[in-house]
Amino acid sequence: MKSVCLRVMLAAATFAVLAACSSSPTVSLRNQVLRPTEVLSDQDFAVPVEGGLTTLLPVYSNVKLVEAHPGIKRATIAIQTPTRDAFAVYDALKTSLGPRLAEGGDAALLVPQFLSQQDIDRHQLGPDFARWTVDNWMIGGSTRPVTLRDASVPVSSFSVLDALLLYLADRQQYPDLEEIQLVGYGASARLVQLYAAIAKGLAAPRAAGVRVRFVVLSPESHLYFDDRRAPRADAPLAPFERERCAGYQLWPYGTVLAPAYAAGQIARDMAAEYAASDMLLLRAEREIEGTDRSCEAMAQGRNRVERLDTHLRYLAAYIGGAPAGVRSGIVRGADGSLRGMLGSACMREVLAGAGGC
Repeated sequence: MKSVCLRVMLAAATFAVLAACSSSPTVSLRNQVLRPTEVLSDQDFAVPVEGGLTTLLPVYSNVKLVEAHPGIKRATIAIQTPTRDAFAVYDALKTSLGPRLAEGGDAALLVPQFLSQQDIDRHQLGPDFARWTVDNWMIGGSTRPVTLRDASVPVSSFSVLDALLLYLADRQQYPDLEEIQLVGYGASARLVQLYAAIAKGLAAPRAAGVRVRFVVLSPESHLYFDDRRAPRADAPLAPFERERCAGYQLWPYGTVLAPAYAAGQIARDMAAEYAASDMLLLRAEREIEGTDRSCEAMAQGRNRVERLDTHLRYLAAYIGGAPAGVRSGIVRGADGSLRGMLGSACMREVLAGAGGC
């Protein structure tokens, strides 16, 4: 059992596998991940794919996705939880955005639902709907074929973010838009962080003069661009001993075996893009223990706080100075939970355009 777990963790480093190799609390998380989501949004978003076709996924939003929205100045794209509960994220952010989401307000909120086959079966959705494995959507993985003989074009979860940015950058739809924020919390913050390093969808909002910000809350782990690590807060950065964790450089902890979306990109270019991105890394004042206890994550630090602090130290060392676009902060009074972070006073300020807390 131990060798099987190791091989699978090296390939995916996912919650489902961590559960199979860990204690009962993580098994409970695994059961939640494998359970189909109960509720779907009543709005669907069409993601373009090759050949002029589209694939669909539900998106929770306070705005109609088929109408123009003058007066909207800020849009938030938030990432669902690992259990694919997009509504929980949507509901938590409603606390921070408040009346700005009401009709006549200046904010738009979009939470895409990355579905698995369990969800497709539970809600009897047709072949036009995109489906990922239960966890590869969190690291930029591609959609699964509908059938074994299906020749449809695979779609990365990063491509979904590209399509949402293109949609929001359309001045016919959002003539007054000034800023887009991509928000991720905990394990789901990984998708936002990884996207910042390899995003292809930033050209459209930049051309439209729309600012794109990456807001990363209580991340579980981070992307590293070479073999250096510091497993403790007081440890120097040094090449990590491979025998301690053979998969420590594999995506999403490192750049080895990055998804097809990142084809042609090298680690140095990823680091430069990441360091220049407009990113805010936030942790709670009373941070809770995360769910990722894999050896790949532990190579970056013993907990969320150590991993974030060490990551910032590493990034400055790798690029040879403080990153121009990456900032960090502490959410005062927050306990590190989903609602504690997304519903905090800090998030209200950030979502209103403030530079930090």
